[in-house]
Amino acid sequence: ESEGEKYVMVEEMPEFPGGEKAMMSWIYSGIKYPAEAVKNKIQGVVLVAFTIGSTGKVQDVNVVRSASPILSDEAVRVVKSMPEWKPGRQKGQPVDVKFIVPVEFKLEGKVVLKETK
Repeated sequence: ESEGEKYVMVEEMPEFPGGEKAMMSWIYSGIKYPAEAVKNKIQGVVLVAFTIGSTGKVQDVNVVRSASPILSDEAVRVVKSMPEWKPGRQKGQPVDVKFIVPVEFKLEGKVVLKETK
């Protein structure tokens, strides 16, 4: 299934080094709960959309929905800093594939990430 030149489902989906659990763990370990958000007791979910390009690079990172701009900035920062992925393939050719990852910020304890599929 394609959306313009970007796919949402391909024969071989892009893969984060180590798989989906490794990606969630990587995001979790990289998040720094913004001090202003802690001070103002801001928490919630940020839906971050991005594309894994045909070269495996993370690109076109943006927020689809967010509980707060402060949390959005941190979620976007971490997603933009992800390492290269194994690119997705359609008919044997590497292609751009879109993803959305929900990042949940909770003040009780640490950041919690919801798994996606």
